[in-house]
Amino acid sequence: MRKTIILLALAILATGARESWAASPSRKPQPVPPPPNPATMTQAELARATPLREGFVRRRQIGFNTQQRPDGKMEVVVITKGRGADKAGVQIGDIVVAIGGLPIKKRIDLLDAVRGRSVGERVPMTIIRNGEQMDLNVELGFSDMEEPIYALYRLLYEEKKVGLAVMGAEIINALLTDRVALEQWAKGIKSNLIGKWESRCLKALSREKEFSLVDRQAVEQILKELNFGQSGMVSEKFRATIGKTLGATHLLTLEFSRFRDADVEKQRLIEIETGKVLVSSMRSTKR
Repeated sequence: MRKTIILLALAILATGARESWAASPSRKPQPVPPPPNPATMTQAELARATPLREGFVRRRQIGFNTQQRPDGKMEVVVITKGRGADKAGVQIGDIVVAIGGLPIKKRIDLLDAVRGRSVGERVPMTIIRNGEQMDLNVELGFSDMEEPIYALYRLLYEEKKVGLAVMGAEIINALLTDRVALEQWAKGIKSNLIGKWESRCLKALSREKEFSLVDRQAVEQILKELNFGQSGMVSEKFRATIGKTLGATHLLTLEFSRFRDADVEKQRLIEIETGKVLVSSMRSTKR
């Protein structure tokens, strides 16, 4: 009799477990939420969802480009669709008078007026359209720009002339011990690095009238004439020669190191006349 009762109890427990399994909502497949759509996100949400990468600067943007007229006034010539200026009703031909309370008298004022503010913040903006003054509220957006390019960008907005020479510097591979193989590898890496950064600078700064890129072959010729070795340092003699001969004002040197676990790239932006390092940035990529 006792054995029968035990068997009956076990059967009841098994039946309850099966019913609990079938009824448990946690066992049903759960729908996967769709990824966030950048088109429906605010600029603040988009900024939070976009990590700032190593070696980059997050630049605040209103979403327009200007040019300075002969009378000194800043006229809107390009508007980025969907950004703050477009949404606030800014139009091509508007004269920018002030942003965030800062009078806009020079191009650099456009950058300084939003520097330090938060992405998504609404900033008061005063414009003149057809002779009438108007006040708008513009949402700040953002774009991420590599540190050396942002520094060049600011120099150009300060109305400084920039003649940029790009050169490869120290190239290291901790995994290669054969000298011939290392030299061949380093030559290819250096050429790729220079080409990559020349393309990036041209893409970002090609609209700037005061920006020019020094011919790569001319830089390499001077390196040969001075018997310039592979080094991350730039001598005063080299700076003086490249400045006078090629008309360069700034030098971007590129270093690359390959280790077992990562590749490390370093950039230095140097003012040729003074030798001052304006930017020293680095980024690493896991291998």
